[in-house]
Amino acid sequence: MGYKLISMDFDGTLLTDDKKVLPKTEEILRSLKREGYKVVGATARTLEDTINAVPIDIFTHVIVNNGVTIYDVNRQEEEWMGYITHQEANQIIQEVEEISKQIYLISGTKYYAYKITSELLPFIVEKTQIDKVEDIQEKIARMNIFLKIGEDVNTNYQLITRKFSNVNCFIMQNSNSKDQWLIINPKNINKANTLETLGQNLGISTQEMIFFGDGLNDLEVIERVGLGVAMGNALPEVKEKSKAITTSNNEDGIEKFLVKKLIKK
Repeated sequence: MGYKLISMDFDGTLLTDDKKVLPKTEEILRSLKREGYKVVGATARTLEDTINAVPIDIFTHVIVNNGVTIYDVNRQEEEWMGYITHQEANQIIQEVEEISKQIYLISGTKYYAYKITSELLPFIVEKTQIDKVEDIQEKIARMNIFLKIGEDVNTNYQLITRKFSNVNCFIMQNSNSKDQWLIINPKNINKANTLETLGQNLGISTQEMIFFGDGLNDLEVIERVGLGVAMGNALPEVKEKSKAITTSNNEDGIEKFLVKKLIKK
């Protein structure tokens, strides 16, 4: 198979545990981009957070907010695949507020904390606290819902899926944590669908794509692309669905795999 597009998750995949892109990994991505490969980041981060986290010019495109937006790096243009209406966000909050310890509403650039506690969460981000959804003047890209201890993630995933047909709810877990939470995207939007849409725009099929991932929100992409690669630190579910496994995010796993697969001897 001749691969044309290389894509990867950020946290736990492209980024080390201390949130850096290793020099060898950056070098090979730049080299392959110069050779004509499309290099695509695919992350749950906002665009602003992405630009602050990585040297964005190593990519041709970046998919942010778990598939909600495609950002063309060269043109510096973004295309939204969809959004959650303020009315839908309010309805979801009414359903889960009593069982949640924290609810984030995420726009294209900011995290808004509707409900916040002092409990340590799986990640720390700069956030704006709000009292009501209407305080957000931007489109809502997605929501993160962290449940109180004792609340079952699977049960509440099923509840939201059953009650709200206009959104896409899924369970999220990073490879470096046992914590799980709920992510709510606009309907039919996830990393896999948006990467496939980008491929169609570029004339590239999913079978011509390589994707690297580690967490639960990478599963659908791992399964759908021609070559889904799990990092050495990936969750067992991700490794099970992958077609190959490389070394960890702290060991240049992306670089080592691409050298063996794509670099001509």
